[in-house]
Amino acid sequence: MISPKHKFQLFKQSSNFCSAPWNLLYVWTDGRVQTCTKGFENLGNIQTEPLDSILHNDKFDAIRQQMRQDQTVDNCGRCIKLENEGTGTKKYEHLRNLYNEMFRLQDVDYDSNNFKLGALDLHWSSTCNLKCVTCWAQQSSSIAQEQNLPVQHTPSSVAYPLIDWIAENQHSLKEVYLSGGEPSLIKYNLYLLEKLEKRSDLLVRVNSNLTWDTDNKIIQEILKFPNVLFTCSSDSTGSKFNYIRRGADWSVFERNIRFLQQFPVKIRVNSVNSVLTALDLTDTIDFYNDKFGITDYTINQCGMEHTYLRTRNIPDQIKPAIKNKITATIDKYNYNLNLVGSLKNCLRELEHSKTEDYRPFLDNIDSLAKTHWRQVFPELV
Repeated sequence: MISPKHKFQLFKQSSNFCSAPWNLLYVWTDGRVQTCTKGFENLGNIQTEPLDSILHNDKFDAIRQQMRQDQTVDNCGRCIKLENEGTGTKKYEHLRNLYNEMFRLQDVDYDSNNFKLGALDLHWSSTCNLKCVTCWAQQSSSIAQEQNLPVQHTPSSVAYPLIDWIAENQHSLKEVYLSGGEPSLIKYNLYLLEKLEKRSDLLVRVNSNLTWDTDNKIIQEILKFPNVLFTCSSDSTGSKFNYIRRGADWSVFERNIRFLQQFPVKIRVNSVNSVLTALDLTDTIDFYNDKFGITDYTINQCGMEHTYLRTRNIPDQIKPAIKNKITATIDKYNYNLNLVGSLKNCLRELEHSKTEDYRPFLDNIDSLAKTHWRQVFPELV
């Protein structure tokens, strides 16, 4: 069993240690298992291999061994890169800080290669009713169908035994993260949630597009848990929201925010910083703060292969206005360190030179959706 001294060294003095490979089960829409969402290596696939074999295979064990010896781990390069770029408010404030804080006091033998379920990060289906402009086929079944690509979805023969395994090992579970796809549409989530104890020390995190009916069975089951965080995907408001979130209705989104605020749940808003949102991003932050009192706000830089939508490609003539608005917002919310860090990332992105043209992509969206991006985003014409 790990000694208190060695555990202290790993958590407090190591430059490379992360507790996730001993505690976190991360499953992607195609069945891949990784150490976490930033993990680089494919460590196995639950659709073709037994879970227990994956969690104790040579790849997993090698990562654990490297961490015990405080060696640089190739699998974790993206997380370390974010830390070294200083995008957080202090060192180690990215994913491994989250998991290290979560599991620091847990009874886990980090001197061994044993796995003890502490957190779930389930992206086990791409089932989704929207075709968001900044999303892709791997996480939206609607986009996959539009592009004649296979829909990624864990088979029932794999999902239900996995849920049974989770239920049997839930005594040490501290966090469940449901994403997708749209988690309110993924039938496995209901079966899973019904099997989990409604403990106050279990955090249920849900990443949702908030387009559900309020009597949705999965949403109703989530609301039975005493400790819930809803991350609501919203890049803008009104007509711009409707354009970006193809298939969504802004009025429904607003209604569901109000619905959730009737319950003792935490609400976070998450936006994707792109050419479509850059000019109004700070106004959107103010909107949620002023109208709904939501101060927990995160910003992701545009990815999912949509490099042409990065804000570096925005017209040069509006970049100064965007920079001024972001700088003013940093000053306004200087006490909100996570938001300030995200906004500084947005400023860094604007410093890059243009690399691609976004207009052909938006023209194609218009041809598919019968929309008119030039009318909705005149600043981009």
